[in-house]
Amino acid sequence: MKYSWIIIGIILLASCEQNPSKKLVTSDVPAEETNVFDSLNSEIKSDPGNSQLYYQRAVNHYAHRDLASSLSDVGRALKLDSSNVEYYMLLSNLKMLSKQSREARNALIRANELEPKNIDVLLKLGELYMLVEDFKNSFGYLNQVLEVDIHNATAYRLKGFNYKYAGDTVKAVSSFQTAIEQDPNDYDSYLQLGLLYSIYLDPLAIDYYNNALKVNPNSLEALYAKGLHLQREFKSREALEVYARIAELNADYFNAYYNSGYIYLEQLQVYDSAALFFSQAIDHGPERYFQAMYNRGLAYERLQDFKNAKLNYTEVLGINPQYDLAALGLSRLEEME
Repeated sequence: MKYSWIIIGIILLASCEQNPSKKLVTSDVPAEETNVFDSLNSEIKSDPGNSQLYYQRAVNHYAHRDLASSLSDVGRALKLDSSNVEYYMLLSNLKMLSKQSREARNALIRANELEPKNIDVLLKLGELYMLVEDFKNSFGYLNQVLEVDIHNATAYRLKGFNYKYAGDTVKAVSSFQTAIEQDPNDYDSYLQLGLLYSIYLDPLAIDYYNNALKVNPNSLEALYAKGLHLQREFKSREALEVYARIAELNADYFNAYYNSGYIYLEQLQVYDSAALFFSQAIDHGPERYFQAMYNRGLAYERLQDFKNAKLNYTEVLGINPQYDLAALGLSRLEEME
């Protein structure tokens, strides 16, 4: 099991269940996959001392995000064979999903004791210590990876994250660039380089975002980062094209509508279009999205549609009475009456 814990974190955040002892999904298992479980159950009944069968069933439960069943089966596998590194790797992933980082670390340390030069284990340890901001230990394990494989792109990428989180931007850039040299399809490193260069509005950021999009053309995070960079550079039309592409891919990506509205409001000063996009942001965004309501009111005010402007400002204050911008907007309109 070689899933990154960055990805595992996304899976965890996306789940509705908060109790790790419960299933993360409640959808029915497709018939063909039910057959897989039936087959494994039958084999286990015939050969209950076979640790690999329990591991295989644990992997299938993991694929369906059934943590409790997966933990139970990998535990049985380890009781039968406590020397299998794969079992500890799966156990570590499950413990991380259960927010038990200490137990995840212990499983990996045991795996490392069994196979000190196992690159997957060393990378996992490097990533785990990175996530808890123990950079010294993280670098230690990642450097061990590079002693075994000097061309390992993942190790360089994780070192880049370490440097980024530690605030050393120069070394972060160097590490991400080295990762790309080892793996020209390293999406994450392209994206991180884009984000780092974008801080200073360096035009190289766009090149890195474009390279990330060559690897993953439909990446919403890369598209949004690119659109935001173009927006900050006042390349309004180009930014709007990117936001439109995001809306095509995901109609509920409300930030794309909000940012489009902002561009029309402040950069292009096309206020009817601004109001339209803020309305779309409200329709697709979080409940009681008062920031978009305020900006829609501002667009109406600039259109001299004072009735709708007043309605929006009033609605904002009904949601957030402390939102001073809306109160100022109402004061301006009252002075005109």
